[in-house]
Order: sequence, then C-alpha cells, then structure tokens
Amino acid sequence: MDIIKSYIKKNLKIYLLLIVFIFIFVLIFYLYNLPFEALFYSGSLCFVAALITSIIDFNNYRKSYIYLKHLESNILNSMEDLPKSLDIRVEYYQKIIERLHNEVEKLKIEDNKKMEGLVDYYSMWIHQIKTPIAAINFLLDNEEIDVKAFRQELFKIERYVEMVLTYIRLGSETSDYVITSINLDEVVRENIKKYATLFINKKIKLNYVSHETYVISDKKWLGFAFEQLLSNAIKYTKSGGEISINISESKLVIEDNGIGIYEEDLPRIFEQSFTGLNGRYEKKSSGLGLYLCKKTLDKLQHKIEITSEINKGTKVEVTFPVKDTLRD
Repeated sequence: MDIIKSYIKKNLKIYLLLIVFIFIFVLIFYLYNLPFEALFYSGSLCFVAALITSIIDFNNYRKSYIYLKHLESNILNSMEDLPKSLDIRVEYYQKIIERLHNEVEKLKIEDNKKMEGLVDYYSMWIHQIKTPIAAINFLLDNEEIDVKAFRQELFKIERYVEMVLTYIRLGSETSDYVITSINLDEVVRENIKKYATLFINKKIKLNYVSHETYVISDKKWLGFAFEQLLSNAIKYTKSGGEISINISESKLVIEDNGIGIYEEDLPRIFEQSFTGLNGRYEKKSSGLGLYLCKKTLDKLQHKIEITSEINKGTKVEVTFPVKDTLRD
C-alpha cells in the first residue's frame, strides 16, 4: 500500500494536469456543439493508453523499490548493481552515493591497515617487555639482589613503556608539539645521563664536548628521537667501543665504531618492524626505534641520514632547518 501511495504522490502533478486537459476538451466540445461520441472514443483510447503506460511504469517503479530495499541491508556488497534510471537527478544521486561508498571503503582499508599495524606492534612490544620482566623475576629469586642489574632491567621496561606511548601519540591526529628555540646541548646531556649506566657497563668511551647550541625544535620530541639513536649506538657498539657526538646550529651527528649495517639493509632501516640482518642475528632489534625516530623527525621537519659500513661503524646525521618553518 505504501508503494502505491508513493507512486501516486510522485505522479500527482501529471494526473492533475491530465484531468485539466480532459476538462478543457469537454469544455471545447460543449461550446462548439461537437458530437460527444468522438470525445468518448478518443478519450477512451487515451485513457487505455495512459493506463497501460502507468501499469508498466508502476511495475518498473515497484521493481526498483524492492531492489533498493534489498540494497539497504547489502549496500556495501552491491553498489555496482544500483538500478538504472532515466532521471538525470537520480543518476547524480547514485554517483554521490557511489563516491561516498568508495570513501567509506578507503577508510575501512586504512583502518584495517592501522589495526594490523597496532596488532603487530603490541605483539612485538609484549615479546620485548617479557624479557626484562623475566630477568627481574630471576633476580628476585636470588637471596642477594643485584641492585645494579635490577635497575638496568627496570630501565628497559621504562623505555618500552615510553616507546608504546610515543607510538600512540604519533598515530593521533592531535599533537603536543611546542616549537621553540631549544638548547640542543641540554637534550644531549640529559640523555647521556639517562644512559650513563649502560656506557659504564659496556665500557664504551664517549666523545662529546658540551657547549650551548640552539636549534628550532620541540625539546621533548627531539629528546625522544635522540634517545632512540643513542640507544641504538650503545646497543650495537661492542664492549670497549667508542661513540662520538657532535652538535652545531644546523646538525647533530652521532657516530659509533660498532657492528654497522649491511648495505642492502640501509634503504629499509626506517620501515616499521624491519630489523635487518644484524638485528636478527643479535636478537636485539624490534625494528621500531628507527621507525618512530624517523616519523618523529619528519613531523618536526628535521632530516635524518644514516651511513654505515659493516664491522666499522655507523654515522647518523640529523639536520635542522635554518629557518623556523614550523612556526611560519
């Protein structure tokens, strides 16, 4: 019943216009004293033709209605089978619907990729954090607790927690960047102090001359990026090795004489979860540190370049913009 009412409502103007035409014909026949038999026959033929046309049109309208009702619950799977229409307005509505559908599908694919990335990340993160937790449990089982080793494992847990928080923040649309002129020397010294225990435990020599150097950046986020680079340098430098840090108004350079990176791995070192040959052999890498570092520096509009030779060492250069483009 609803479909009949809808069809009549849709064609109401045409039916009213048809009635007006009939009234005009009757009036003309009456005023000119024309035989009404001719009017009756011609009117009957027109009525039958209009009735047949209406039945055919209503049948098409009903089919279209039933199909659209079916699509209501299956629209995401049947967009290409939308019923054809001779009405150009309906065609444009369909084009708009198809475009919106394509955008929804695109967003779904992006969300699925993000979700896969999150699952991969958290799976790897859980695997990483289990190692220091197991080490702490082992230390607690001993009668005499090695405080130095305990703190070292606790430090690793803190780093992993910071990393996961950074991963979430980097994926967020909002940001808490505070771009200003910062003392790069403070950023370097704070992180050196944080990793002092690891330097001592591995007997790594540090070459760094402290001096005030100001760059345009965000202190917290630049500190996070530098921490990842320093952590990697310590991680892949053997005991008794050497790490050099140099800073200037346009560049931060970290150089070590560690195990290096294979040439074929260099183009992919910033990819998420990529560990490289050395990372897999040493079983120390998660493939997340450099990925997060690169993502952070990109948002800060800083450039990072890494060169390396296997068994000779790695050199990392972070270049800062001369002009304060971030605040322009």
